[in-house]
Amino acid sequence: MKRIVRSSSPPWSASNKRLVLLILLILLALALYRFRLLLLPLSMAMILAYLIDPLVNQLTKRTPLTRNLSIAVVYLILIAGLVSIPVSTINPIVTQVMNFIHRTPQYISDIGEFFRDPIVIANEFVIPVDQLSLDQLFASLSTNVFQLVQTLGSQTLTIFGSLASATISTVGWTIMVLFLSFYLVKDHETLFHSLVKMAPDSYHEDLIYLSEGISVTWNAFLRGQLVLCLAVGSIIFVIALIIGLPNAITLAVIAGLMELIPTFGPVLAAIPAVLIAAIQTDASWLGNLMSPFWFALLVLGIYGFVYQFENYFLVPRIIGHHLKLHPLVVVLGVLGGASVAGVLGILLAAPMLASARLIWMYIYCKLTDQDPFSDEFMSLPRSKEKPKTAVSTPPSTTQTNNQDSQDTTATAS
Repeated sequence: MKRIVRSSSPPWSASNKRLVLLILLILLALALYRFRLLLLPLSMAMILAYLIDPLVNQLTKRTPLTRNLSIAVVYLILIAGLVSIPVSTINPIVTQVMNFIHRTPQYISDIGEFFRDPIVIANEFVIPVDQLSLDQLFASLSTNVFQLVQTLGSQTLTIFGSLASATISTVGWTIMVLFLSFYLVKDHETLFHSLVKMAPDSYHEDLIYLSEGISVTWNAFLRGQLVLCLAVGSIIFVIALIIGLPNAITLAVIAGLMELIPTFGPVLAAIPAVLIAAIQTDASWLGNLMSPFWFALLVLGIYGFVYQFENYFLVPRIIGHHLKLHPLVVVLGVLGGASVAGVLGILLAAPMLASARLIWMYIYCKLTDQDPFSDEFMSLPRSKEKPKTAVSTPPSTTQTNNQDSQDTTATAS
């Protein structure tokens, strides 16, 4: 019989464990602050990996390819798209954005002319906007709007220009994101199970169920928002072409990108369309049939209908109700995310808040001795079987007692 040699190393006390844990957390925070520039590509890589993983799973199930070969095929298609799509789409977008920026002073001047005359509705009702003292207010607003358009436009052109010119920096960051996302897709289960094993055995199942809830939240947001961006952008593009609204591509890109901004996005996307409709009525065949006021009002109504259609038809079917956040909480989260992480904080504010809500509900239930995974607190699409994982969970007390009784019966017989 092999002799078991026990180590003479003394165990740590509870106070020493807490002290070491606190030191590790401080070192982790310092490391995150020191290498904060890597958080953006790492976040982008995690998002990309999360979007690609379902495609890899479907390709593995429906074809004889192994998972590694499926990952290789998906990334080859992705790289081909990154090379080919910018060549065919960036130039028209850059051209329309540049035209929009160059025409902004004329647009502002036309808006001023629009408010110098009274607005006549149905040849009977007159709104005397020309009698209002709007000169100073309009001058201030026009200056701010022009500066905002120039700033956003120059940033947009810089982004698309860097993609079009494929500078060394852009290619380097793209390669890093693809490299990180590749290994996240390939080894994410191994990484997750390694993290779970670091926790006590009794909490393995809790971590798995909690990760399921967070996964459902991010799945609903990331993939759902991508589909919504494409759907809303395509709808606006088709409608703009049908009614003859100028800058259809630019308006579609704005509408699609604004979908990423909760609550404020649809309002911001409608403003340029309404202004263009008001000051470029003659450029549209439909605008020639009515006054600028009514055409602008029609465009505003179209945008309102599209976003109502989105909220009541597309969002429940694409995203669902997994976020469960009040609009006021989302607004505050967007403002806080903008102050902490800029654009990335704005885009990821909603899923981050929803994930924090799930974690808080788990902590609250543990503090109040309640079941954190009941339908009242965290309704998850769980099957009757235990989750399939490489992490072994300890048997329950009932199973242990049943096994003991069976062993006793067998021994007695």
